[in-house]
Amino acid sequence: MKQEIKICQNCKQQFTIESEDFIFYEKIKVPAPKNCSRCRQQRRILFRNFKTLYKRNSDKSGKPVISMYSKKATFPVWSHEEWWTDDWDAKEYGRDYDFSLSFFEQFTELQNTVPHYAVMNTKSENCVYSNLTFRSKNCYLVFGCVDDENCAYGHIVWNSKDCFDNLYVYKAELCYECVDCLNSYRLLYSQECENCADSVGLYDCKGCVNCIGCIGLKQKSYHIFNENVGKDRYEKFLLEHPLYDLRTISLILNKQLDLRKKLPQRYFFGSHNTNVSGNHIYNSKNIHHSFDVKSGENSKHVFTLRKAIDTYDASFSPDVELCYEVLAAQGGLRQFFSRNCINSTDIYYSEDCFNSHGIFGCVGLKSDDYCILNKKYSKQEYESLKSKIIEHMKKTGEWGRPHPPELSAFAYNESIVNEYIPLTKEQALAQGFRWEEDIPITSGKETIAHDELPTNPKGYSKDLLKHVLKCDTCRRNYRLIQLEVNFYKNIGLSLPRECFNCRHQKRMNSRSARQLFRGTCAHCGVAFQTSYSLSQQKEYKIFCDNCYLNEVG
Repeated sequence: MKQEIKICQNCKQQFTIESEDFIFYEKIKVPAPKNCSRCRQQRRILFRNFKTLYKRNSDKSGKPVISMYSKKATFPVWSHEEWWTDDWDAKEYGRDYDFSLSFFEQFTELQNTVPHYAVMNTKSENCVYSNLTFRSKNCYLVFGCVDDENCAYGHIVWNSKDCFDNLYVYKAELCYECVDCLNSYRLLYSQECENCADSVGLYDCKGCVNCIGCIGLKQKSYHIFNENVGKDRYEKFLLEHPLYDLRTISLILNKQLDLRKKLPQRYFFGSHNTNVSGNHIYNSKNIHHSFDVKSGENSKHVFTLRKAIDTYDASFSPDVELCYEVLAAQGGLRQFFSRNCINSTDIYYSEDCFNSHGIFGCVGLKSDDYCILNKKYSKQEYESLKSKIIEHMKKTGEWGRPHPPELSAFAYNESIVNEYIPLTKEQALAQGFRWEEDIPITSGKETIAHDELPTNPKGYSKDLLKHVLKCDTCRRNYRLIQLEVNFYKNIGLSLPRECFNCRHQKRMNSRSARQLFRGTCAHCGVAFQTSYSLSQQKEYKIFCDNCYLNEVG
């Protein structure tokens, strides 16, 4: 089929379906979408709550649990350990398919009956206060935590160790306040860097060691603000400007920003790619309108994936192949319109299922196959009934339509969507989303002022753990944990004066939007698509690849 221009049924803006998109939709036998990719992403990640945590009781044992679901949840919530025991089976909640009702009516009834885990900590140890965690150990308030150890205060931290206060870091160790950094060691207050070590305040640097406040450097050492100063001057700077002094960090980051406005900036961040569009794409081929992909091929509209092959419309799914409209599909193969289904294949319209195959409209299954609405069938019975249900859903207009937003357990400001596509309360309500007024906070409990805390890391002790602090920005309370105090002391950093949420929001604000804007190279005038907004293109000198390489190298 030829390219088609359509009007999004949600935002009423034009969007394009390319000829290769129709080939993909025909391959998986679903109709083309009726909404634009941004609205599809918004609806999809509305079903994901990363870091809004509640204290509540388990509906199974009555014991206190930390949960991503509040007491208002319409379904039973059990602790992670209780959910994974062998004393219950989600097939106990199975029911026959009723062709007199719509599919979504029946799925909602099942969803509200089957127990849900309070947080997802799959194959993880001592990660009670983290959520959506895979194969990790000793992590605290890390959300989207994959193959990590001894990390705290992060979002999308993968394959990392001993890292604190980071956003989108991969294969990092002893890193602090880094955003979009890969393969780095002891890197602090840096962004868009690869293979850097023992450095502070870098932006868009590769292979740099012992550098401070630099922009766009490659394979350099002992540079300060892009000047080669040598080892002696470098060490003298650090003696005169200790990193635990907040004035030092402010000086470095302010000078770095001034330098960044003067020097060329690349229009796209990524490497080792062929025919890609979006931002933060690596080791990929034919990946388009996508963001934060570590490796992939022949995929489109995918966001935060470690590996994507032949996949459209996927979010926060480390490794997927031939999937469509999925959320948190770790190890997913042929998953469609599903979320939180792990190491599972041939999955349709299901959630929270593990190690399963051939399931349709199921919730909470573990190591099962050939189930519909949690009822077990033979393979032949399953295939026959599945075909009838698909025909029924085509008649009701449900086939190919993702779960409607009203089925999400989370309000707009509870879910991760409000960080990637932020709305005010008024905007969210006007668009038909829910808004939660009772988000848990603590205030007025502080026991010590920041000015009374030790300023030199040599004075940090266990006494810090007994205090309640007050955030300089939102005025809410927060505490320190032993893991982070040890880190600040070993690295030689100041204690944070803001709570985790405010620190996290600053890091989110430093990233470009997950949108593509038309731009032109500030040097040669060639047109490109970039995630730099029109206002950012006026603030910085945005160069195309060729001009950037010729200018910066």
